Order: sequence, then structure tokens, then C-alpha cells
Amino acid sequence: MPFQPDWTDVLASIEDGVVVIDSAGVVADLNPAAEQLVGVSAPQAVGKRVDDLFGGERGRRAQRGALHWAGELVRDTLAQGVARRRGEGLLRSGRGDVEVNAACAPLHDGDGTVAGAVLVLRDLTLQRALEATGRRAERLAALGTVALGLAHEIKNPLGGIKGAAQLLRGAVDDPELVHCTDIIIREVERLDGLVEHLRELSVPPRLDLQPVNIHRVLNDVLALQRQAPAWGETALRVEFDPSLPAVRGDRAQLTQVFLNLVKNALEALSGRGELRVSTRIETRYHIRRGRGRGQFLSVVVEDTGPGVPPEDAAQLFSPFFSTKAGGSGLGLALCHRIVAEHGGTIAHEPRPGGGARFRVTLPVSEGDVGNAR
Repeated sequence: MPFQPDWTDVLASIEDGVVVIDSAGVVADLNPAAEQLVGVSAPQAVGKRVDDLFGGERGRRAQRGALHWAGELVRDTLAQGVARRRGEGLLRSGRGDVEVNAACAPLHDGDGTVAGAVLVLRDLTLQRALEATGRRAERLAALGTVALGLAHEIKNPLGGIKGAAQLLRGAVDDPELVHCTDIIIREVERLDGLVEHLRELSVPPRLDLQPVNIHRVLNDVLALQRQAPAWGETALRVEFDPSLPAVRGDRAQLTQVFLNLVKNALEALSGRGELRVSTRIETRYHIRRGRGRGQFLSVVVEDTGPGVPPEDAAQLFSPFFSTKAGGSGLGLALCHRIVAEHGGTIAHEPRPGGGARFRVTLPVSEGDVGNAR
């Protein structure tokens, strides 16, 4: 018996947003991916005019009364009876502005009359984030080349200064002078640690890529940090999706990323407030991988602390930029480097109600989830 597909299931399985419009420009159907893109459920969308679907009053005010470009694309397709395409555009929808690729094709009935149209929308959010991550990684690599040479030149004199200070400490009895030599040794050790961070920034990590259970990594990080004095009275809220597949990653490097993010959150909270860690599959985001598409999962680390000033947000992942007194400004830069090497993204997002939110997206492993470490 030949396979008879259920076209409702076919539409639902398509990962791009698909909107079906009748000849009058009224929405007849849309798939789950389109529901997520426009932020409106199918029962709410069906029966609306297509230009009202994309932004409604907000969209019309933003365009000074003009039809939203998605509506124009549909209108031109219906009027001309030929497929139309828009390379890229901002989709004004109920969930905000989303950058998409769009194409619209006419639907013809038996006698060739245009009976409607199909609008296909591809979310470019993750693609743009990956491109931005790649550009930043290239800049870090260029800076790293300079940093590697600088680290080599600094490390040898630091060793001499530390050795001389240790000899001097053993030769003096005055408590004040002993204290001064201790300061010299401690500051040299701090600079030596900074130089090591520079070396890490300059040399890409050698990743041992395996299927990794991201929840095990997060649980280990949280268990470790709960023992730290900085935890104080912090309330922890964990929202893990237990059905998540493994990620393809280096367990030790990913531990470093989330350890850094959790430490930053605890420092911002100063022992009071809430730390929230959540995971989910990114159903909207896919990349081409071979003949299929690879999925991503996301990990969100957020806190109810003072947050990041808007003027500082753009510099968070830049080397030597820090909002903390005495901070080296290399922690988030190293996190960015590690995540980029994993083919993922890391970003700071505005958090309603205040505080800071960092989202890490990582590619899902193609291996067996049961083998995740």
C-alpha cells in the first residue's frame, strides 16, 4: 500500500515557518514554527488578514501606516501569480523584531487561477549570532597573537622579581619590611596568573569533543559553588529539561564556562537574592549539518543582582573589560573563546525586573545520548 502522508503532520514537521493565505489575503493556516515566529497561536491567527498578523497596530505605527513588508510580499504574489522572495527583513511580530529570510509562492487551483499563497519564513537569529561570535573570535585570535609574545616577555622578569623578593624576605626582621615583601610576592603571583590567562586567550583550547550531559556539568558546578563562602543565603532555582540530548563538547572546558558564569552571578548577589539556572532545546534554531539540520540547546544563568549597565553590555566579552573592582576582565573573554570553539554562542540578555542573564547555546551531539558523560 503506497504511503499516504497526512499533510497536517507534514506542515507541522517543517522547521521553517509556513503561513497559508487565501486569495483575499486572509490567513488560512500556519505551522508550529510560524506560531513561534509570530508569537500567535494558529487559532488566533486563522481568519486574520496577513498584514494584521505581523505586528498589528504596532507594526502599522512603526511603518507610518504602510503595510508590513511580509504583507506586501503576499499581496504582490497574489496579484502577480508568481513567486516572490525577500532576502532578509525584520519580522515585526507579537514577540518582538526577528530577522528572517522570506519567500512567497502562489497556490493555483485546477484551472490555473491563483487561489492563495504560501509564505515561508526562516529565522536567522542563530545564524547572525554565530556570525557575530565568529567575528569576535577572530578579533580575540589576533589579540591573542600579541598577548602570547607579551606574556613571554613579562613572565621571565616576574620570576626574577619574585625570587628576589623571597630572598629579601628571609633576610629582614622588621615586620613592616616583611609585610612589604609579602605584598611584592602576592602581586607578582597575581600578575603571573594574569599572564597565564593571556596565554589561554592566545592559544585556542584543544578540545576533547565527546557527547556530554550538560546537566551533569551544571550540577557539578552548582554543588561546588554551594560550598563557597560567596553563596551565603542565595536561593537557587533550577529548571532543567530532563529530555535534553547530550551536547558535543569538552566537559572540562564547558565546566570552566559555567563555573565562571555562576561565580559572577554569586558575586553580583553578595549572598542574597536568587540564582536561576535553566535549560531547554532551541526549537527555533537550526544549522545545516551535512544533509540534515543540527539542533541547539540553551543554558541560561541569571541572577536578581544589580545587573549590567546598558553602556557596559556591549563590552562584556572584550578582554580586560571588567565591571568588578580588581577584576582581570578576561573571564568572559575566555568563556566566549571556549563557546565559539564549540560552535555555539554566548550572550548577555536584558532581564525583565532587573539582574543579569547570560544565555549559552551549544550544538546537540549526533551521538547516542545514553553515552553522554
